[in-house]
Amino acid sequence: MVWIKRLLLLVAGLLAVVALLLAYVMLFVNPNDFKDELKSVALEKANVNLRLDGDISWSFFPWLGLGLEDIGVSVGSDPEILQFDRAEFGLAILPLLEQKIQVDKVNLVNLKASLNKNAQGQGNWQLDLPDNSSVASSVSPSTSASADSNAANNSAEKIKLPDIQLDELRIENAQVQYRDEQTKQLINATLNVRLNDVQWDKAWPMAMDIAVTQSDLQGKSPVKAKATLNANLAVFPEREFLSLDSLVLSADIESDLLPASPISAKLSAANVDVDLPQENVLAEGLSLSVLGVNVDAKVQAYQVLSDPQFSAVLTIGEFNPRYLMTRLKLPLPDMSDETALTKARANITLEGSLDSITAQPISIVMDDTSIEANAVVDLSPLRWDVSVAGKNLDLDRYLPTPVENSEDGADLEDVISGTVSTSNEIKDSSSQNDLDAGTLIPIDLIRSLNGHVGVVFENLTMKKLKIDKIELDSTQANGLVKVSPLRASLYKGTVSSKASLDVRGITPVFNVSPAIDGVQIQPLLIDFMDMDKVAGATFLNGELSAKGNSIDTLMSSLQGDLLVEIKNGALVGTNLTKTVCEGIAAVNKDKLNDEQFGPDTPFETMRFPAYIINGQVSTPGLEISSAGIQVTGDGVVSLPGSSLDYQANVALSGSSLDKACRVNEKIVQLAFPIVCKGKFSDDPAGLCRPDIKGFGALFSDLAKAELNRKLQKEKVRLKEKEAELKAKVDAEKARLKAEVDAKRDAEKARLKEKEAEAKAKIDAEKARLKAELEEKRKAEEERAKEKLKEKLKNLF
Repeated sequence: MVWIKRLLLLVAGLLAVVALLLAYVMLFVNPNDFKDELKSVALEKANVNLRLDGDISWSFFPWLGLGLEDIGVSVGSDPEILQFDRAEFGLAILPLLEQKIQVDKVNLVNLKASLNKNAQGQGNWQLDLPDNSSVASSVSPSTSASADSNAANNSAEKIKLPDIQLDELRIENAQVQYRDEQTKQLINATLNVRLNDVQWDKAWPMAMDIAVTQSDLQGKSPVKAKATLNANLAVFPEREFLSLDSLVLSADIESDLLPASPISAKLSAANVDVDLPQENVLAEGLSLSVLGVNVDAKVQAYQVLSDPQFSAVLTIGEFNPRYLMTRLKLPLPDMSDETALTKARANITLEGSLDSITAQPISIVMDDTSIEANAVVDLSPLRWDVSVAGKNLDLDRYLPTPVENSEDGADLEDVISGTVSTSNEIKDSSSQNDLDAGTLIPIDLIRSLNGHVGVVFENLTMKKLKIDKIELDSTQANGLVKVSPLRASLYKGTVSSKASLDVRGITPVFNVSPAIDGVQIQPLLIDFMDMDKVAGATFLNGELSAKGNSIDTLMSSLQGDLLVEIKNGALVGTNLTKTVCEGIAAVNKDKLNDEQFGPDTPFETMRFPAYIINGQVSTPGLEISSAGIQVTGDGVVSLPGSSLDYQANVALSGSSLDKACRVNEKIVQLAFPIVCKGKFSDDPAGLCRPDIKGFGALFSDLAKAELNRKLQKEKVRLKEKEAELKAKVDAEKARLKAEVDAKRDAEKARLKEKEAEAKAKIDAEKARLKAELEEKRKAEEERAKEKLKEKLKNLF
């Protein structure tokens, strides 16, 4: 125990000596006496010029403290790069014995820094230190290898940081100027920083405010920003882990270069964790508010230093896009509805890496439209696969109000069409690029597309067309966009087709194979073209193609063949029966009671093939059949000119649809010509009119036919009289012939009787003579026999 007492006495003696030395230094040594020596050492060792105009104060126990006033620092012959009015530092002595660093305060007041980088990238803060190459060359290779090995071993070991406790760190009114000759920019910043109760493994409060001005070297086009930061920061050295909580960052940015100035933004975070060994970052409770847009988010990032991957959930609160664009001084599109683009919100879930990003699901609500989507985007090379489902979208709200026709009847679109058609003849590529700004299809954008898009939308309105449901599946690659299939339910029917858009050449080319089944054509035409000309259930098949980059050029280049059939419909606003009767009345110089006719021409079927060449539609095989009329027709419908030039031939069969017009069998045999000519926008009632000249020719032909009929009838009557006379002659001839024949027959009979009598007499005479001859023969035979007997007797 004696040696312990002795050791304690020794330590106490040493402490007493140290205390006496410190007391002597504090009482009798003035640190200001070392100013010149400090200046010379800094100049010799580091080529640094120190300006120590203020007092230097120090303390040694219980705090190792240092205070400097009115200090300036410069490198070489350059102006001072660092100045401050006062710098204070205090370090506790006794905690150092326990490997603890306890700092009372670090305080820098009115710090001024002037940092300059020249055109060669050399900064005025870079020191010209003595060349240490000779020292390095004096080290042997074995020594160097040993040092490298030790350094590697030391770096492999975890650095044991001493405990630290900083009661307060304060930087007051620090002013920093950074001038960069390479980037031609000038930055001036004023900041204040305050940290309190800084300790490892515990959260300490931090606060900072900063004002920054960035401009060119002449101070022009400045960008000014003010920001304040408040947060609680915790550092865990052993785990190499950082944590921020209750973070609030507020900033105001002002500049003439910005679309909106000033811009105020606020970013807050409930918690931000950084795990350095795992390379993970977790941010929860993120909230950003700027220009009326509030974004809440949760972000997780993994392997951020080696192979970054992330996942995020974003919620964009309801905001006013119209107000946002106005604040950003972005031109609002010309929209027909002033309430459009006033409400929007979104929810997005993201995950991805440097190679791909997946957004699933995406939920967007804009005005009355809701959209649900999934998207996968490959970044190298860029390609996407997107699926979209939505409902309640009225595109007409976001399109310009249609331009009405001018007083002289020329539509503004016709003027634009003429301009575009003329410009298409210009072969200069630069001029063509200038025209592309007003074209319908963004060719460069379409050529850059590479992916797949699937869309299902319900309750869609486009160009006044009301589509109950539309489905399409589209692929885009190298300037070729294919849509197959495209299906839509609209106006009590369905439309299905295959379509393609090819922009690989100079001019976009469309190809469409439409098929329509039972679509009610009247409401479709009213909504799409404001044209009420035809009603009925429409059926269509065909092939169409067009090329161009505007509505007018597409219409004027439209080619294709269609087969159209409309059932149970009507020609709206046009009564062909009335038109025929008007023509009949005009030819007969008679009056017609218009009130007895209906406004339309109902029909059971309308069928026609349509041949389209350069936007001109011809229908040579038109047939309309109904209970009262039969119609055939031929003509041209011009889509570019929104006009028609058509002739229909109407045959009346005694109309039960329009009882005012009575026709006889002569009129039923005629097909009356009706001419329909004019613009789509013209009054349907005046669009079609009878061809009076054709009617006159028709009735002239009818009169000729009637005269010919009478002539033929007279010919028949004469033929009948001729036949009757001939019959009489023939009868007389027959009578006379009969009489002659009777007399002849009687004479013949008398002659036959006489002949019979003569014949009888002859036969009787022949019989008598024969009998006589027979008797004579027999007598002769008897005489011969007697003679023979006599001779025989004579012989014997």
